[in-house]
Amino acid sequence: MEFRILYCQPCGYHERAEDLASELREQLDAKVTVEEGGFGQFDVLLNGTLVASKGGLIKRMLKHGPPSEQLVRDAINRALADRKGDFCKIEPR
Repeated sequence: MEFRILYCQPCGYHERAEDLASELREQLDAKVTVEEGGFGQFDVLLNGTLVASKGGLIKRMLKHGPPSEQLVRDAINRALADRKGDFCKIEPR
């Protein structure tokens, strides 16, 4: 499981990105890379698929601050739950 976090340096999102990366490494034993992205960007990708984002260019320019921590966690949890093959099949008796 590999996460990639893209953040906006001028917006001051680096610390937030590093905190999230530490949390993902600790809780999920995931490989996480943190990279500077575009203006206003705060995106989280799981195995190359976008799972949490501040939004497109217009939202980035109009809405200040990264998405709330809870929204990011919820989006990651949904993505983890939806991954193919990550389920337990219970055989009928």
